Amino acid sequence: MLKIYSKALAVFNNYYALQKGKTNDTKKIEGLDKKYLHTMEVVKDGTSVVDGLQFNPSFVELSKLAFLNHDIGRFEQMLLMGNYADSELINSYGVNHGILGKMILKDGLIKAEIPSIRCFDEPILEIVARHVDANISNKDLLVLSSNLLKNADALDFFKNANLEEQRKVINTITQIVQDVDRLDIYHQILEDRWTPMKVDNPIDPKVMDMFYKGQYLNMNELKKQGLWNANVGELVRLSFVNQIRLLSVAKLIYDENILMQMKAIRQNPYVLDAFDFMQDKLEKMIKNSDGIIVSK
Repeated sequence: MLKIYSKALAVFNNYYALQKGKTNDTKKIEGLDKKYLHTMEVVKDGTSVVDGLQFNPSFVELSKLAFLNHDIGRFEQMLLMGNYADSELINSYGVNHGILGKMILKDGLIKAEIPSIRCFDEPILEIVARHVDANISNKDLLVLSSNLLKNADALDFFKNANLEEQRKVINTITQIVQDVDRLDIYHQILEDRWTPMKVDNPIDPKVMDMFYKGQYLNMNELKKQGLWNANVGELVRLSFVNQIRLLSVAKLIYDENILMQMKAIRQNPYVLDAFDFMQDKLEKMIKNSDGIIVSK
């Protein structure tokens, strides 16, 4: 298996530098720098996860390409919008940052990153496009319980496997990207890389009820209904736990006591019970896991 990540990283770094060179806006440059650091953290933590899952080195390389490129669309988004609000990007351009990332990669960047290995193009493009909101089934994640990702060579697999097998592997790597992406959002808060807003306004009981029932909190929908304020963002971030699927990531959140650290740092009186509730839920998810995937 070719060692392709180092080449891809060099191309990625060049793209990042070119994007920074397009603006003199200090705020935008700061946003680009933070997104670069986020990307490197996702690569680091994601690589640790796939190593722990005993991926074949070839699938580790492929996964690292996905981690590296998952937010490639964010750099163009910052230059276009001056922020990372997907709702504004969708309203203005009709795409979220995942789809924008796919467009950027497809426009030539992916060929520069992984020359001569075109069978990896579609998997990477699919993962980048769908990492924002893909809803992966437990059935697809069963591939983690098989020996496929441990023993198969990724290059041979994507040349020869049938489309259904390829879909399951692509979905599984997409789930890993999602889990690690959410993990780093927690790390950003703990490491003071990002300080979310909070306000002196209560959260509507309807929203609290949705949270405790495990329902998805859609910012755009809540805004339309007049139910959104910055404190609801705390619930959205806590709800990431509902979307975590890998035991290794769930255990890391639990073992590092991330939720309780966030509770202490944020000191948001409107969501104190919500932190405790989600901590208890996380513990149950881990306890009832199958050894790889957590139980909901």
